[in-house]
Amino acid sequence: MPNQNNINSLEAIREKISNASAIYFTDYVGLTVEETNALRSLFHEANVEYRVMKNRLVNIAVKENGYEGLEDVLKGPTALAFGNEDPTAPARVIKEFLKKEGKAKEKPAVKGLVFEGQVLDATFYVKLANLPSKEELLAKLLGGLQSPMQNTLSVLQAPMRNLVGVLMSLKETKN
Repeated sequence: MPNQNNINSLEAIREKISNASAIYFTDYVGLTVEETNALRSLFHEANVEYRVMKNRLVNIAVKENGYEGLEDVLKGPTALAFGNEDPTAPARVIKEFLKKEGKAKEKPAVKGLVFEGQVLDATFYVKLANLPSKEELLAKLLGGLQSPMQNTLSVLQAPMRNLVGVLMSLKETKN
């Protein structure tokens, strides 16, 4: 018979999983306390929740949310990173952390992920980590939209500039 603490934990996990747009399952074994704290603060800055949870309870909750194929991912110590607002934020944080710690550091390692309702393997993490942020994509979009308008304005102003140039050269030749 399950105890009340596990029932409450399961309910909290269900809620987190149903609200998250992405869930990254990571292996954190081998990180020192300082490294773990640094990783947690990076996640906090990116509005990502990073928690260690019981695999048994997580397995029940993911199945209840309709995600299959995570049994192998939920073996061994596992920490979950919940991307609620930006589903690619956890991938960028992990990539940034690994870059800061150097090439020798391989943890946290992504074991698998749930992205926008799809269960994906760890190889998809690399693609997500290399995506530009939402702000960068918006800036590129605005730049792309602004460029044709600038070109049109330049074309429309060219005859006026040419006329002014001709008048100025006439004035100089008269003087």
